[in-house]
Amino acid sequence: DLVLVLDSSGSMGASVPLNIPNTPNPTRAQVQQQAANALVNALPAGSNVSVVDFDSSATVVQGLTPTPNSAINSAINGINASGGTNIGAGIAAADAELDANGNSANSQQILVISDGSSTQSVAVAAATAAAADGYTVNSVGFPGANTTVLEAVANAGGGTFVNFNNNPQDIINIFSGSGGGVLVGVTGVEITDPDGNMFAATVDALGNFLMPAFALAPGANTWVAEATFSDNTTATATLTLF
Repeated sequence: DLVLVLDSSGSMGASVPLNIPNTPNPTRAQVQQQAANALVNALPAGSNVSVVDFDSSATVVQGLTPTPNSAINSAINGINASGGTNIGAGIAAADAELDANGNSANSQQILVISDGSSTQSVAVAAATAAAADGYTVNSVGFPGANTTVLEAVANAGGGTFVNFNNNPQDIINIFSGSGGGVLVGVTGVEITDPDGNMFAATVDALGNFLMPAFALAPGANTWVAEATFSDNTTATATLTLF
């Protein structure tokens, strides 16, 4: 289960200096839409996604919904740029949505994106409460963000903070999967299929990856996945199908 907590404050109308030749610089809101849509579109089918719109207050504009579903993308694309920044309200709304409609058997993640600042004590208290409910709170700082607040939110929520203040060009790459599982510290995944073939999997921002189709042979068919993390440690898991 993933709840996207998206910033709709007025400052999201400012432009992002991507400096692509012959292309106008997009607004922060537009980049947020592209990044969030890229992440949702890269998730495995059946992933549950919710969208929270926050500025001075917060609203769940799309409840937890299995992917793929155009209603999720429409909710993302409907996020505007008007109002203040109350990160704590956004996290609290996500917490309540997971309480009401989440599946405790799933990984339950909250992803906060913001370009602004908010009262740190309120935001951290909301992240702490969400973590106490069993949810991981990750945060992403867009250009202009108060990185101190967002990092404190991720620390309180047991998640990861990613700062795009100085490298906005990487935002779309990270969320579409070509930048690796940055939000969970995964830098790469190596797959060995039952025939012994090895290949590097494309990993999205939350560490999800897909394996290519494989014709099962009679008996045990075993895949081995080795993940490498940002601290240079590794972990291995196997999957056997009959």
